[in-house]
Amino acid sequence: MSKDTVLELRRLADKMAGTTAVIVFNSTLRDAADEIERLRAERDEARRLICDLSWEDSKEVAAQLGWDCFKEAQ
Repeated sequence: MSKDTVLELRRLADKMAGTTAVIVFNSTLRDAADEIERLRAERDEARRLICDLSWEDSKEVAAQLGWDCFKEAQ
């Protein structure tokens, strides 16, 4: 899921704002976008923690999880 998905959820929620029939759906879209961003931040923090470990296997663990330990440096 890309950042574009979050932006699309928020765009849809904004577009639907004010229509009585979709107030609950609008709230759900916003909640979904918020949850995606929260989980992304949590994942990124876990990746940073693993990549910053000094033990030798940390880079191997990161690679197995598909994490790029040097992503921020690029």
